[in-house]
Order: sequence, then C-alpha cells, then structure tokens
Amino acid sequence: MARPVWNGAITFGLVNVGVGLYSATEEKSVSFHQFEKDSGKRVRNKRVAEGTDREVDYEDVAKGYETDSGDHVIVSQEELESVAPETSRSITIDDFVQLADIDPIYFERAYYLAPKDEANEHAYALLREAMKQAGLAGIATLVMRNKQYLAAIRARDDVLVLNTMHFADEVRDPGETVGSVPTGRKLPKRELDTAIRLISELTVDW
Repeated sequence: MARPVWNGAITFGLVNVGVGLYSATEEKSVSFHQFEKDSGKRVRNKRVAEGTDREVDYEDVAKGYETDSGDHVIVSQEELESVAPETSRSITIDDFVQLADIDPIYFERAYYLAPKDEANEHAYALLREAMKQAGLAGIATLVMRNKQYLAAIRARDDVLVLNTMHFADEVRDPGETVGSVPTGRKLPKRELDTAIRLISELTVDW
C-alpha cells in the first residue's frame, strides 16, 4: 500500500475526521538521461554563477524574485518563512456546492482521502455517504508543503477524492490568452442541426 503524502483531518462545524492523503494518479511517461554522443558519458547540469565557470554550492544559493522592470530582489530563507502559510493539519471545509457548478478548468491534481485509522472509519463513511446522497462537493483549504491550496472534496464510489484547484486569479482570461474568438455569430440552423446530429451519433458511455 502507498504511503500518505499528508496526514491530518477533515473539519467542518463540529465534525472532525482523521484522514490520510494519497496521490490518485501517476505519470506513465518514459524519462531519459542525457549522454555525450561520441563518448557515451553522462551529461550533468551544474549550478554556476552567471558569467563564470565557478560552481556554486547549494547552501550558497539564494532565491530571488524578478520584478516587472527585470530587476531581481533577493529574498532570504527567514523572509520566506515569515510569510509562509501557518502549518496546519486540517482540511477545512467552508462551503458545499453542486459539483457540476465547478468548471473543470479549476481542477489541478487528484488525491484519495482515506480514514487515518479504524477509529475514524465510521465518521469517514458517514461523511462520504452524506455527500454522495446530497450530490455535493465540499470546498476546502489546506496547507501542504508550505503552500496553501484550494480544494474540492467529493465522493467517488467508496472513497473521498480531493482535487487541488487553481485560484481564480490563476486561470487566464481566454480573450487575453488566445486572442479573438467568434462570439455572437448567427449560425445557419441547418448546419447547426447537422453538427448536433453528428455529435449525437458519436456519443458513447464514458
């Protein structure tokens, strides 16, 4: 069995359910190393200071933020820690919504939620069945790896699934991203009916 990537509890109101978070997906792509063609020797990347061949030790590397003007502001580890979200072991559900109301563009990664131990199984099953029968998803926040996430929790068969989500300001405006798209165009009814009929003929169960 896989190890949880996070342990904590789902909380809403007076309800507290201890859970573990497990990755629901895995990449199946093939990864390659790089080699020099003639010698067959492994090619490795090194951290070097710009404009020199001098390698920089990891402990001497600082993080910097690039401003709109192209300048960089160096930030210390202490400064990063001071603005990091407060560590929490809670997945706090603030609202319940219709799952169909969430545009899939907001979904990021999927995780399975499982009861932390036998003592939490009853509360877990109760929450899962209540959400399944209500047909609702819980909108929650959690802190994982020093980052705060927006998430949607839903029932899927016998398990609860948590999807991390993009915040609204992380979803690009299509008008600014892809340029102009046809809007308000009057389409010939005959062509539209033909397109709908073709789509219907190609429709299958997922």
